[in-house]
Amino acid sequence: MRNNRPCFVWRFVSGQNAATYTTTATSESEARLQLPAGRLVFAARIRLQEGISRV
Repeated sequence: MRNNRPCFVWRFVSGQNAATYTTTATSESEARLQLPAGRLVFAARIRLQEGISRV
């Protein structure tokens, strides 16, 4: 069964240590759950096209 929810690459930046975090999820809240706890600033949401695989 296919998932009809679009998938995105989410990027966040930490102001505490200037680190950048990248994850793949269907929503911002789902993406934040996959990242370390702390104050992260949303930086980008990039939609993944269906049928294109990530390298």
